[in-house]
Amino acid sequence: MQGFLKGLVVAVTACLVAVTFVAFAETNLWWVRMTDFPRLQYAIALVVLLIVLLFARFIGPKTRLALGAVTLAALAYCGIKIGPYFFGDRQVSVSCEADHRLSVMVANVKLENRHAAELLQLVGEREPDMLLALETNEWWDERLGELSDRMPYHAEKITGSYFGMHLFSALPLSETRIVFPLERDTPSILTTVQLRSGEEVRFIGLHPRPPHPSQPSTGRDGQLMWAALDARSSKNPVILAGDFNAVPWERSIERMQRIGKLIDPREVEGFLPTYDAQSWWMSWPLDQVLHQEGLSISSMSVLPSFGSDHYPIEVVLCDQASDRQAPALRSDDLAEAETTLEAARNSRSDQR
Repeated sequence: MQGFLKGLVVAVTACLVAVTFVAFAETNLWWVRMTDFPRLQYAIALVVLLIVLLFARFIGPKTRLALGAVTLAALAYCGIKIGPYFFGDRQVSVSCEADHRLSVMVANVKLENRHAAELLQLVGEREPDMLLALETNEWWDERLGELSDRMPYHAEKITGSYFGMHLFSALPLSETRIVFPLERDTPSILTTVQLRSGEEVRFIGLHPRPPHPSQPSTGRDGQLMWAALDARSSKNPVILAGDFNAVPWERSIERMQRIGKLIDPREVEGFLPTYDAQSWWMSWPLDQVLHQEGLSISSMSVLPSFGSDHYPIEVVLCDQASDRQAPALRSDDLAEAETTLEAARNSRSDQR
């Protein structure tokens, strides 16, 4: 029996350490890229494992010491990745005049969800300046049309798949374009929003295809790099918003931040998971709003569920320079971004 327990503990340790560090691999394999998602779950499991090792007298001291060392190393790595979202600097809400304030709500509605009334009620209660709705189709187009009176500026693209999107705004929009940067059915919305102060902010709405079986992360990472390069070249402060199908501590998001000069509000607002709203254990932040240094964060909130598998989020930004800095560009970032884009373009060509 003791031999079986020892083997079980060794196997669990090996599995947890492996999934913790496998994301170091330079690959677009879907299952490798998705191992970055449940970092919080890994950390909890590793803590439990350390407690087990502390009392596992049926394992020799040298073996326990070795298992404890690799478990601690894995836990430390998880801490480096997700620690800032639990123990980072928390800031007092920025004081911002109404004319300089911009509130953005992001809601992945889930294509099959029919609880539109609850979302419309939430929008009516929160009164955001902008709403980006994702996974929309003809049914959702008809229901969301009720927002047109209060939010008369809008753009939408129905794709017939899970990547339709609608943007509604109470503030004037200009130079609005709907583009397909890399994949045929994953659009992005680019626009310029004019604040009540008259200042302009560039807005990019994203919903790249997620990594999943038979589908690598190539297209997703390419679209993230495309958005980062677009943000980097903008003359106005930029907001990137959407369901990125990536977590903030992934290397693709970290590189996107460095290239696009983008700040993550979660580093001051907290972990704030948005997926899965229908699961007690799958909990990680897929829906994001990033901003450049010309804007500052006033608040970020996860809003009540309305039947989707994603919680909606609301971010309130202020048109004043942030006291935080975007992460510095690394020497290989731009070259890596071009490599990622080329791989995504080749992948798209292969699918034709």
